Formats: sequence, C-alpha cells, structure tokens
Amino acid sequence: MVRLQALFRTFTVITSVVITAISTSDSVSAGIIVFGAGPNAFNMDFTTIGSPGNAADTTGSPNPVGAVSYTYQLGTYEVSEDMITKYNANFGTANGLVITQDSRGADKPATSVSWNEAARFVNWLNTSTGGVAAYKFTTGGVNDNIALWSPNDAGYNSANLFRNSLATYVLPSLDEWYKAAYFDPTSSNYFNFPNGSDNAPTTVASGTIAGTAVYGQLPDAVPADITLAGGLSPFGIMGLGGNVWERQETEADFDNSSGSSDRWVRGGSRGSGSTALLSSSLQFAPAPKNEGQWVGFRVARLPSSAVAVPEPGSFVVWSVMGLSGWWYRGRRRK
Repeated sequence: MVRLQALFRTFTVITSVVITAISTSDSVSAGIIVFGAGPNAFNMDFTTIGSPGNAADTTGSPNPVGAVSYTYQLGTYEVSEDMITKYNANFGTANGLVITQDSRGADKPATSVSWNEAARFVNWLNTSTGGVAAYKFTTGGVNDNIALWSPNDAGYNSANLFRNSLATYVLPSLDEWYKAAYFDPTSSNYFNFPNGSDNAPTTVASGTIAGTAVYGQLPDAVPADITLAGGLSPFGIMGLGGNVWERQETEADFDNSSGSSDRWVRGGSRGSGSTALLSSSLQFAPAPKNEGQWVGFRVARLPSSAVAVPEPGSFVVWSVMGLSGWWYRGRRRK
C-alpha cells in the first residue's frame, strides 16, 4: 500500500509537470530558446515583461508611451555577432540572404546590420521553428525594404501593417521596448533611466554591477560583450541603456505605413552622454537600408494570444521630431 501511495505521488508530480508545461506552452515564460542545428545552434535568452495592461508614461517621449496590454518577452541581451554568423550558416548563405556585420568578436553586439537585415533574421527565427514570418518581403535582396501586410494576408492587423499578428519573434515596438526599459513592475512607476533610477547610471566600459551602463566612452571604444553591458533594468534586461543604440520596429511617424521610411532607435551607445539614455530621448535612424557601427538590436517574443496595440499616435510626431537628432555613423546601401 505504501509503495502504491509513493507511486501515486510520483505519478501526480509527473502529471503536474506535464500539465504545467502544456498549460504554459501558449504563455511567455522566461527561458532560453535554441535556434539552428548542430555546431551552428545558438541560445537566445528571454526575460518576461509582465504587468499587462500597465498605464502609459506621460512624462517620456513620445507622450504617452509604454502601455502594453499583454505579457511578452524581450531578449535579455542584445543580438550578438555569433547569432548572426550562425544564422548565415544555417540559412543566409544557402538562400542568398547573408547578413553582413562588423567583426569585433563573437560575443559583441551585432552592428552595421540594417533594419531590413534585422527583420530577415527575425523572420528566420520564426520560420526555422515552424512559425510565421513577422515581416513581409516580396523581393529577394537581404536588404530590400518590406511590404505591408494586407487584409488578404493571414495575420493581417490593421493596427500594425508591419507586423504579422501570427508571428512569435519580432523587433520590439516603441511601447514594448520602452516598458522593458523604464517601467518598474514592483512600484508600477516609470524611471528616467533604464537602471531603475531617476539618476544617471555609473559609467563603465564593461561589467554587470547594478546601476551601471556602458556609455561615456571614447568614440573609438569597442562595445562590451552582450553579457557584460552593465546593470539590469527593473525587469532584468541588460544593456537597454548604452553599449549600442537599439532598433525599434516602429516607423518615425508612428504609423507603420511605409516600408521605406525612417525607424526609431533608443537607449544610447557606448559613446553617448547620459541624456541619450533618458526616457525622454527618442532618436531616429535614416531609412531601413542604412547600417551603423553604433547600432544593434534585440528580439521580442510574443504569446500567440497577444493583440498588438496601436503605436503612439502620429499627432505627437512633430513635437518629437523637434526634440530629436541623430548622430549616425554608417554606410548607406543602395
């Protein structure tokens, strides 16, 4: 009888684990996802951004910003050179979609990757794991501009013509990135800086100490490794302030209505001053074909039940443009 009870308890535990795994498979739980195969496999670490339905921030830029109605994940670290290299080995080379990048080291953030190339990488994350591409490419060049999703497309969402609503992996929208950087889930308040403080983080060249960020470095400084890019945001994301500017999915006029238009970037870089890290600092990079050695990106992961909210209204665009500037080092592809 005792043995049967022990067996029943074991079965109950196993069943509970299986049920938990099944019940959370459609949610967004923090963890590591493996992409690619064999020697070209790589891990991407994601952190959950909870507090769904949070209020928008009315003190940042644009105004309002940061409200997200669903739980999602953001890459704990920036996309690395190694991830791009392995994307090329798994897919890019064989399909004529090689993504070029700066070469500073496998664990350095991937830079000189255009918005279009970042979207190609994200699409492969989806399709290589049996999912739906996030962005619509109708031509074959790796750096060609996207097309807009139309009402005849499965996954069409009139609130965001860039993003397919059936996709799991995407470039973070302005709201998704902002919330992960400046919102504190404990207090439900927003901070001025992405280190959980209204005071600027301490400048460092590399490291993981709380309250630090990689900025204020010499112009020719090499970025820190993605896992050594300063302290964490309140949610536990590294490098949202400094190291490299990070690409947003969102178009410069907030409408996501043109595949060739400028896109926003945020967070500052290793050469920035502290003002670039502020929640009130919103910058835009020229057209999505452009690259920059100061610019990288990270990936967001969505649950299948996520319903994308509209981007901040274009009524704020002129006030934002008046405050924005962009010092951009890179090369333009034709």
